[in-house]
Amino acid sequence: MELVLVKTFNTEIEAELIKAYMESKGLMAYVFGNVLSATYNVFDTKSGGVQLKVAAENFDRAVELIDHYFNGEPGQEIDEF
Repeated sequence: MELVLVKTFNTEIEAELIKAYMESKGLMAYVFGNVLSATYNVFDTKSGGVQLKVAAENFDRAVELIDHYFNGEPGQEIDEF
């Protein structure tokens, strides 16, 4: 399975929140770079940041879910995966 980068975050917490949201909608997501961020207290994307990745075939769905998470109307549901 090829993993592709969907979004880079400044903190592990941000990435884990979106990962949990995606997984609640049936889409597996993976967080990378969280050890570096936590160990060295790096809060910027210059070091590569905390990366959220998904399987290549799920990229479009992941982008849609991220968009809905940040821009969706309150109470508006998105169809299950």
